[in-house]
Amino acid sequence: KNTTQFATNVMSGHRILQTIKSPYPAHNVWRRNEAVASDTIYSEVAAIGTNGQKIAQIFVGRTSLVIDIFGMSSEKQFVNTLEDVIRSRGAMDKLITDSAAVEISKRIGEILRALCIDDWQSEPHYQHQNFAEHRWKFYKRNIQWFMNFRDVPGYAWLLCAEWIADVMNMTAEKSLDWRPPLQVLTGQTIDISVMLCFLFWDVVYVTRHKDKSYQAQIGSEKSSEIRGRFVGFSKHVGHALTFKILTDDTRKIIHRS
Repeated sequence: KNTTQFATNVMSGHRILQTIKSPYPAHNVWRRNEAVASDTIYSEVAAIGTNGQKIAQIFVGRTSLVIDIFGMSSEKQFVNTLEDVIRSRGAMDKLITDSAAVEISKRIGEILRALCIDDWQSEPHYQHQNFAEHRWKFYKRNIQWFMNFRDVPGYAWLLCAEWIADVMNMTAEKSLDWRPPLQVLTGQTIDISVMLCFLFWDVVYVTRHKDKSYQAQIGSEKSSEIRGRFVGFSKHVGHALTFKILTDDTRKIIHRS
């Protein structure tokens, strides 16, 4: 009960090879030791900066309550979001989904089989059996309230949803004995410094970098600063206090610390 055995032998196949990593994929990923529920959500408006994405996939830890959300252009990209959440959080013990065809496809089965992940689906038309549906009610309410509170335009729904998920993941939960979901998942004390700098959709000014139309000279037609909106945390760019900024002029997302 307290150990696992993902490998049946020290070799995979009939040849003795000098291996760099285990030939058994389940050995090569971190295990998050909880079931994860997933659900698909839809928007009427395409998310900005995504080439028209109107769909997103959410993943919710059954024990930790950690939320992850990924934009999708079509439901067929569910397999990509599953690989992304495993890559970022680790392999779950069980994947809980609805009975949608893309969520029980052959490719999904191959991934779950390779990583020794169990699966479970809710009955057709009984979506309430999926734990992600329950957590989505609170998550959706927070997104809608904040977008109304800050008058956030509809095209920023995915950015706001990502930010709300990050805030909820770092905020203490009563049901978790007043611990943040990320602490329950990782066992580490969560630093909330990055969360206290800005609120979503705050107006910010950042330095304009040199380019063909701006050489940072005095008297330039362009300002040395760019006006934009804070739209989230840069998890894979820069240091721990790096942020995503949606610029007013180009409507593109840049990363600044």
